[in-house]
Parts: sequence; C-alpha cells; structure tokens
Amino acid sequence: MTRQRWFAAKARRIAATRVDDRLVVGDARLDVLRVTMDDGTEDRYVVALGPGPGLVDAFEAPGFCHTLLRLVERAETVRGERGTLVGLPSSAFPADLSAEAAVRRVHGEQSNTSIVFGTALIAKHFRRLVDGVNPELDITRFLTEHTVFRNAPRLAGALEYRDGRGGAATLAVAHELVRDGRDGWQWLLERLAAGDGGLDALRRLGRRTAELHRALATPTADPAFGAEPIDRDDVAAWATALERQVRAAQAAAPRHALPGVPAGAGRAFAGLVGLAKTRHHGDFHLGQTLAVRDGDDFVLIDFEGEPLRPLAERRRKHTPLRDVAGMLRSFAYAAATTTRSGRDVGGWETAARAAFVEGYRAAAGAVAFLPASEAAFAHAVAALELEKAAYEVVYEANNRPDWLEIPVRGVISATASLARAAGAA
Repeated sequence: MTRQRWFAAKARRIAATRVDDRLVVGDARLDVLRVTMDDGTEDRYVVALGPGPGLVDAFEAPGFCHTLLRLVERAETVRGERGTLVGLPSSAFPADLSAEAAVRRVHGEQSNTSIVFGTALIAKHFRRLVDGVNPELDITRFLTEHTVFRNAPRLAGALEYRDGRGGAATLAVAHELVRDGRDGWQWLLERLAAGDGGLDALRRLGRRTAELHRALATPTADPAFGAEPIDRDDVAAWATALERQVRAAQAAAPRHALPGVPAGAGRAFAGLVGLAKTRHHGDFHLGQTLAVRDGDDFVLIDFEGEPLRPLAERRRKHTPLRDVAGMLRSFAYAAATTTRSGRDVGGWETAARAAFVEGYRAAAGAVAFLPASEAAFAHAVAALELEKAAYEVVYEANNRPDWLEIPVRGVISATASLARAAGAA
C-alpha cells in the first residue's frame, strides 16, 4: 500500500490494518481496509482484488470496471458483510453507452483510480474513503443541473458506500469524457519547451475561471451553494488557518528553516469583509484543467479539493480568490519544472500571472466576490498564495519529497510578497 500513489501517508509507518468490510462485485471484491499509522491516526482505503492467486488489482479487469459502472447506470446496490454499495445515476448518464465499450485505465500521477469507457465516460474511484459527500460529486452535480456553465464535464452518476452504521462516503464519480482535451500541465510544459509561453491561452483560462466562480455563485435554495457575505469571524478564521498552515509546513520541512507569517498579514483578508464567499474549485492548478484545441479553450476538472484537508473544510465556502492563488502557484511549478529541464524561462512566470489575472478580472466584472481595488485584490491573493505554498510543502513532504524545493521557494517568495503588501496597506 505504501508504494501506491493513492496512499496518503507515505511519511509515516503503518502500525496495523484490519478489514472493515468485504463486498463481492462480479468475480472480484472490494475490501474496505482500516489503516492505523504509527502516530495513532486512522484512514480507510478501498482495495479492489481480482480473482486468482496473489494480489490482483481488479481495476485492471475490464469486466469488473463495467460491473461497477452498471451499478451506477441502473441504481443498483451490492450488499457486503457490513455495508452497502449504492449506484446513483444522474440525468446526464448517456443512454447509448455500450456494454462493450473499450476500457482503459488512466495511469500516471493520480491519487485516485480513473477508468475511461470508450469515448463517452471517465469514472474516478476514490481509494481513501471519507464520510460525507465528496465535493467532486456535489459541485459537478450543481453545475450540471443548476447552471449553464459547460466548461466542466457533466456528471453522469456516482457510487456511494454506506457502512451500515449511518456513515456514507462517495466511492466513485462518473463524468462525460472530454474527447479532445489534453492535460493542461503537460500542454503548458510542452509550450514552454517550444519557447511559447501560451499567454493568450492563459488569459482565456483566467476568463473560464471567473465564469466558473460566477456559476457557483448562482442563487439557489440549496444552502450548500450560493453566495454568503464574508464577515469578521470569517476573516479571523482565515488568518488563523494561514498561521496554522505555515506552522504545519515548518514542521513538515524542519531542515529548511521556513519563515513565519509576517506581522499584520491577517489584514490581507480585512478588505474582503462584505464581499461574497462561495463554493469554489478548492485545489485549482494546471493539472486540474484540460486544454482543448491546443489552448483555444479549457475545461475545468477534479473538484474534490485538497486531499489532505478534512472533507467538511473542503466543502466550506470561502473567497473564490483561493482558486486564483492556486493557479498562480501552478505557474511557479511550471517555471521551476522547465528550468530543471535546462531551459531558461526568463520572465515568463511574471507575464503568465499577469495574463491570467487580466483575463480573470475582465470576465468577473463587478461581481460580489471580487474586491474593487487592485490593492485589496493583490493583498488577499498574496496571503492565499502563502497558505497554498505552505500546504504544498506538507503535501510534497508526504508524497513527492523530490519536489519539496519548489513549494519551499514558494513559501519564501510568498512571505516576502505578503510582507510588502502588508507594509503598503
């Protein structure tokens, strides 16, 4: 398990495991494992075991993958030793999906397991089970059923695991497949390698991001969505969260002597009081986008939020400027990765940031979640970039230690930017 990309605690040692439940699915089975770490924390993971001797990953078997998808399509259930697996189709499930559609597993850098069915659907299976509705499910359901935003894949359905004791967790989601979409991260790295920074495309990405935020602010009777005013309690909570995240980064990377939050940094959020907090992407970076027609447009994907944060926190409303900060951090990663490969990107990162923000502010217009002044916008984004870079330090320390230097530099840079913004405020 510790060698799997989806295992979330690589920096700690497994102390014990036990099987919480077994569910027979076709000729394979799903085991729900409770894993106890050496610090006493516990997580639940789903392991799919195929037939035959030894440990066989059932997700490599097309028949097993089709069986899971049929559960969604037909709203069927599978009862296990203790819990139940439940299929939840949406109105957008494709009526013409063939039971013979080719199955392809998506490999690479993923904390989940994704399966493509022909040219119609992609199903993402969450390997770490957390009680509650995953944001990937309820955000894409809201966008599909209540808005006209179509730069995110429509939801086809989901699988939910109910543990028999009142707990329920999203186990999988299925969405329409973007047939001509390319991973935005790889797309940009190739553009940079070719000497073209794609600034016009990044300006379009800024516009699509603002359109997403406007859609998620759509008035609705559902209390989980819609806009609410930011108050001083929110500002205080966000300032505390920033301090806590920076301390967590310092603990995760003790050899790097990371700076603390500069004095007065909490004022960065004060300029947002009275504006709107909404649902937002929550873990926005280039890898959460698909470049369509070589950057002529973008589709935004993967709305589950930052996987290290508790589910309730990932579903909480916040300033959508968190997504802006996340994408700006992604440009820093792209610049650092390209430089590592031996190519000098010069002032590309500065130009990319400016292009994205220009597109974002132009498309957002005079909305309730956007500060009117450039200074208030820049001050808030600087604080959110520091929080994001500090989160990245913890994530990379746990998952990709060889990438740790990138967010460490980000924390140092964001701290300096925030100190300058605080001094100018």
